Amino acid sequence: MESVRELLEQAAQKYGDKTYLFYRDEQISFKEMDARANQVANAFAAEGIKKGDRVAIMMLNRPEYLYLWYGLNKLGAGMVPINSEFTAYETEYLVNHSESKMLAIDAGHYQILKDIRPKCPGLGKALLLDMDQAGENEELFPDFWSKQPTDLKKVDIKVNDEAAILYTSGTTGRPKGCIVDQFYYLNIGQIYVDQHLITADDCILTPLPLFHMNAQSLTAMGGLISGAGVVFIDRFHPSTWWEDIRKYQVTFFHYLGVIPAMLYSMPETDRDALPQKVYGIGAGVPKDIHAAFEKRFNVELLELYGSTEGGGGGAYMTGRKLKDRKVGTAAFGKPVPGVEGKIVDDADREVPLGEIGELVTRAADQANPRKGYMLGYLKDPEATEKVWRTGWFHTGDFCRQDAEGYCYFIDRKKDIIRRSGENISASEVESVVRLHPAIADVAAIPVPDTKRIEEVKIYIVKKPGAEVTPEEIIRWCEDHLAYFKIPRYVEFRDSLPKTSTEKIKKNELKTERPDLIAGAWDRTKHMKLKREMEKEKKKQSA
Repeated sequence: MESVRELLEQAAQKYGDKTYLFYRDEQISFKEMDARANQVANAFAAEGIKKGDRVAIMMLNRPEYLYLWYGLNKLGAGMVPINSEFTAYETEYLVNHSESKMLAIDAGHYQILKDIRPKCPGLGKALLLDMDQAGENEELFPDFWSKQPTDLKKVDIKVNDEAAILYTSGTTGRPKGCIVDQFYYLNIGQIYVDQHLITADDCILTPLPLFHMNAQSLTAMGGLISGAGVVFIDRFHPSTWWEDIRKYQVTFFHYLGVIPAMLYSMPETDRDALPQKVYGIGAGVPKDIHAAFEKRFNVELLELYGSTEGGGGGAYMTGRKLKDRKVGTAAFGKPVPGVEGKIVDDADREVPLGEIGELVTRAADQANPRKGYMLGYLKDPEATEKVWRTGWFHTGDFCRQDAEGYCYFIDRKKDIIRRSGENISASEVESVVRLHPAIADVAAIPVPDTKRIEEVKIYIVKKPGAEVTPEEIIRWCEDHLAYFKIPRYVEFRDSLPKTSTEKIKKNELKTERPDLIAGAWDRTKHMKLKREMEKEKKKQSA
């Protein structure tokens, strides 16, 4: 198989009228999805879009997102998904950097189109969704495609032809555009299906956005490869989550770590336990609630690891083939077949088993160690070679590996707080604080310190009606964390800045003002740790 186009056409022939996509009360069969993708492809072709061109998409999850993506890939053109939370400033950069010739956008983002239009000279027609009139160089999306024929001319598309530009938020500077090919999607989709034993009898639900590789390459591709139905919801809704699981008879759902945490914090009911076991696929479930969450809701959470750059070339999965899931340990399984990985120090020397270092990966194919990965960063060959130094892809994640080959996530390299020579995982601090019954959300960041290099600061969001003092939070941490991990600074907030996938925008917190300590509660000025008090007692009795 050479392309996403070929995959969709084969799925339409094999599964026909079986429902592929569930969206709200709408059901779209494999055959209908293929036909609509053909109509959209014909519409793009009529606008002059051809193989190698790119079209940007900015909207929430909905069927039209798939029509656009598949329609473009039918022509050998690439999609450029844009984060639905991006500002006009960020959107302008992506449209220009990717040299997108058109933009499809929903009504909620129309003002962004108006703002960027004068600054994007290469942008042609804009396609509008959920609007009843179009302006100059604009067209309503239903008018664009609905009268097009369902037959489509053949296009010569090879497995290594570009399929999309997927932008990742870089740790510094502008987002980087990952060039991904047809094989990227075919490969990781097949791995996902194989490792989780997904069949045409399954139904997969995701709350993750289609501008993210997870929803694209796992859910959407997994459904086409296996014949499973897929359920896309616009975003995660805690109050209706289990209702949707039951409504669509879901057998697999996708999550980020914050989702189990939020669901587990909700009041228990007599309907919590699902009537049949359901599998969750994701990453970052808090270790402290992992086992209890599974027992309460009758689910198994299958942790995995991957990145936009890595695709299937650098994937680790627990899946349903590993008998021991290492529940509650932050283990994300082993490298899938065809993937190699190791843990290295800052000098790229492999560390002993059990020690923490950066995870580096590559394909086991000696002739092509980058097989399954992105083709490279768009217009940034230096960054591409830097991330591939020594012939291994550098993930930027601190992990450890045990003697059985299981890998355990510690933290993002940029989320490690270095205090007095100790490496502190921000996510570990957050998971402990989040377990406090009065805490709704928390973010831990490093702040500069002249004595200890960095100190730990936490931002706290209290649950509605809850009361808790900084001293109580510190005492809680003392009972759950080593002394050097205990936060020094505490700041209360009504909310935390988040992305559309519910990830906290740490960079925004780190850069919101020059002095991150000013106004924060300082532990050293208000209380002493138990350890410190014990030391004082020993000195006094000596």
